[in-house]
Amino acid sequence: MHKPKRVVTIDVRKLISFGKGSYIISMPKSWVEKNRLKKGDLIKLDDEGVELVLKANHEDQKPESKEISIDAKGKTIDLLKIEIVSSYLNGYDTINILFDSNNKEVPKLKDILRNLSGLEIMEQTSTRLVAKNLINISEISINNIIRRMDVITRAMMQDAVLCSRGQCSYDNIHNRDSDVNRLYYLGFRVIKNALKNPRIAKTLGIEPWQLHSDTFVLKKIERLADKQKRIARYLNSASLDRSSLQELDTIYTDLIELYNEVMKSYYNREKTSAFKIEAGNKQMTQMCNDFLEKYMDIYAKAKTKTSNSNLVAVAKIVENLKATAIEIRDLARIVLCYE
Repeated sequence: MHKPKRVVTIDVRKLISFGKGSYIISMPKSWVEKNRLKKGDLIKLDDEGVELVLKANHEDQKPESKEISIDAKGKTIDLLKIEIVSSYLNGYDTINILFDSNNKEVPKLKDILRNLSGLEIMEQTSTRLVAKNLINISEISINNIIRRMDVITRAMMQDAVLCSRGQCSYDNIHNRDSDVNRLYYLGFRVIKNALKNPRIAKTLGIEPWQLHSDTFVLKKIERLADKQKRIARYLNSASLDRSSLQELDTIYTDLIELYNEVMKSYYNREKTSAFKIEAGNKQMTQMCNDFLEKYMDIYAKAKTKTSNSNLVAVAKIVENLKATAIEIRDLARIVLCYE
């Protein structure tokens, strides 16, 4: 079966004589606007024989700096966090936070700002905080961000398994989840900037489809880290018998192997493992369901106040284990979309 030929649309422009020694053609408005050009800007010309390549000259143009002011008066710390993070993701380089002189949430506001990569608090008065972005996001590698998030998430999964053996610190896992969130926000900011500015995407060497899939991968790893934090929290609070702990340990170890495998297939663009992970997802979900049913049988035989709390913890653990399996499956699906 023959593939349909790709239709290429060529924009033809008329050559106009200008004076005795020059000729001109009109520029497509869409190209001018996309590259943020205006009257008087310089355009590079590369003479390649029968082809004349035009390039927007951005060397002398300073990147646009965006600034926003957020009024903290009468707002909860949760609402302010949403506003601050949203401003960061939308590319604001300077964030001013205005508040009353007796505001007791200033330390929390400073923590929110410090948890956003590249932002530094440059000024603080009794009624204002000023944070500025000090990094050039056009020089940041999305691939490096994904790899760093991956490494941290793998360590979280390994340590969460130790929680089932009573050998982990939940606080350490919680802190590393914050590190993953920080990288996710940075990656999202870089990708959004590249999508809005073709020049940055070209500098990073990333095509639109790759930007789309990288956004998906960033989100999936961030969610995976969230699930490990929750699993560790419930494992830390539960008191389970040795048999249940061993079975839980086995399920979790299998999930870690699947995650390692899917990330390997992602980096190598190798579909064979991705197919197997997609096909085996139902089996992993069934293992989680079987474990929960078995534990409920144990719970039914020993109805105590402690067993009630353990049942809730086990149900939450299984819920997040199944969610982890789904996130891994979704990562496999993005690998299967690569040509």
